[in-house]
Amino acid sequence: MKTCVIIPCRAGSERLAKKHLVDINGKSLMQRVYESVITEFNPNDVYIAIDNDEYFQHAISFGAQAIMTDPNCPSGTDRIAQALDIIDPNGDKYDFVINFQGDDVNVNPKISQHLAEILEKNNADLVTVVQPIDDEKLIMNSSVVKVAIVQSSGRCLYFSRSPIPFNRKEGCTDKAFWHIGMYAYNLKSLRKFIELPVGELEKTESLEQLRFLENGMSVFAVILDDTRIDKCAPADVNTAEDLEEIRKYIK
Repeated sequence: MKTCVIIPCRAGSERLAKKHLVDINGKSLMQRVYESVITEFNPNDVYIAIDNDEYFQHAISFGAQAIMTDPNCPSGTDRIAQALDIIDPNGDKYDFVINFQGDDVNVNPKISQHLAEILEKNNADLVTVVQPIDDEKLIMNSSVVKVAIVQSSGRCLYFSRSPIPFNRKEGCTDKAFWHIGMYAYNLKSLRKFIELPVGELEKTESLEQLRFLENGMSVFAVILDDTRIDKCAPADVNTAEDLEEIRKYIK
């Protein structure tokens, strides 16, 4: 089965302006993520999906394959699908697509290979990554997406910004699974996804993966203890504080 990786880099980040261009010890965040991914994948099968000319010019300056997409895409998955229509318009070049987030500079790219294997094994529509959390602050943080999962099979039942599952006796769960936003898509399922309307649950939670579940599509997760390359540094860059920490560990 043939797999490609698409790295979405959207220019409109709010917490850290133009974050994909920020410098990390001599190279941009965008370049750092790209170079990490190509340690595991052939560069000919790795693409950066972007939405403005400044990002486009920067990507091609370090040799990446840049794909221009609409800045108004409603979600990252919609952006991936739009890029794929340009990369593989006839649907005969690739079988699976990996969405490797453009700010995941400290996420181990080896995980992507594993996702594609699980996708094929389960004949799933979507496979993603979760890791256990027991930190109450993280569990209560609405920026940290939690997932209800059947651990024996890895099948995902629901994603939420609220603490799930809810412990009726204690008032809050003391164990949860944190959703890490890396995805592997079946090509046909991805194309089906973009034809579906945005669902009510997706609107409420602002979580695109709920569109799959709302339409009866199968979502599985790989459970990992940690997804980071360096366990002392943040997995991704979302804030100025994250950037400061990442610079200490990535040279």
